Amino acid sequence: MNQLVAEALLRAVDAETAREERARAAAEVICDAGGYRWVGIYDVGDELITVIGQTGPIPPVHERFPITQGLSGEAVTTRATVTTDSETVVPVLGAESGIPIGTLDVECARDGAFSDDSVAFLEECAALLRPLYD
Repeated sequence: MNQLVAEALLRAVDAETAREERARAAAEVICDAGGYRWVGIYDVGDELITVIGQTGPIPPVHERFPITQGLSGEAVTTRATVTTDSETVVPVLGAESGIPIGTLDVECARDGAFSDDSVAFLEECAALLRPLYD
């Protein structure tokens, strides 16, 4: 990951602002760095996945949904990154527990946009989002 992007992301998540503002700022950093159409950062609860910050021209289709639903549900269940032609969902895992505490959901306007390098970048971003869940 580019050092400037990492520093900007760390500044966003460690700011002295409300959690939702920090999540939105982090989503903007990731969106700008990767040239993505939409980035959402979600909280994973016992039964629901809930958006805490997003950026892009369209709001999420569902701001809250069951923990088993869709790509996010698959990423939470498998504790692994899930990628389709135009979307990648990366679980944010607790540092000590390894349990999914959040997800990073990224969409691109073109199919086949997620190379191994871009997925690795998003996984690094997800690890840097952990302070949002403390």
